Amino acid sequence: MASGKSTVGRELALLLGWVFVDMDSAIEERYGANVHLLFKEKGESYFRRCESEITLDLLPVSGTVLASGGGWAVSDKNWQIVPEDTLTVWLKVTPEVAFERAQKGGTVRPLLDNIDGVKEFSMLLEQRQQCYARAKYTVDSEMGKPAELAQNILNFMET
Repeated sequence: MASGKSTVGRELALLLGWVFVDMDSAIEERYGANVHLLFKEKGESYFRRCESEITLDLLPVSGTVLASGGGWAVSDKNWQIVPEDTLTVWLKVTPEVAFERAQKGGTVRPLLDNIDGVKEFSMLLEQRQQCYARAKYTVDSEMGKPAELAQNILNFMET
């Protein structure tokens, strides 16, 4: 959450001439409700199933940069359907910076409804860290502007 997945993903898609898909937006389009509402009314497990369904549809589409939600990586099922040759990237961010970005980002983040400080945010990130570490590459999202981070990822793709 708030690592820059959507912003950097858009930049990467531009560099590649590919399509960019934000998973939350794809969920909203398919299910006809915003992510916050789905999360609140149907619950986190329903929302995670929606993420998995969208993943099954989008992963086979070549020429696509997909920005998953922050909780996507927690599901083993999601990782199992990612083809071996798919480039996966963890945009790593400290809890303090992620919390600050999330607070001022202007987008609705369902899990922030239950988090009132950096300490709780830090615990959430700590719980997910091993899942995020399954990505093939890690990029420190605090070490450059989105375009620079996207270029770093492109460099991974070219090696």
